[in-house]
Amino acid sequence: MPPEVAVVAVAGMMTFLVMIHMTTKARTARYQAMNKGGEDVARLERIVAEASAEVARLRERVQVLERLVTDDDRKLASDIERLRRDADDVRR
Repeated sequence: MPPEVAVVAVAGMMTFLVMIHMTTKARTARYQAMNKGGEDVARLERIVAEASAEVARLRERVQVLERLVTDDDRKLASDIERLRRDADDVRR
């Protein structure tokens, strides 16, 4: 199996596992909120918001990996350099 295919497959599996984990976490929080009352509703909303943000970040990362795997070498090199610059800008 080419390494590019393996990267995409692993990224997809990781995304799937994280989504399952977050769904389970949200369901547990919802169940606890129903049993404890209103204060847990706010906690549940926060957990759902965090899970949604995490899913969005993971989707973006998978899209980047898919693009890197399928593009030609020159475009790949320029994308990697752009991502490094973006990461350096975020750190500053």
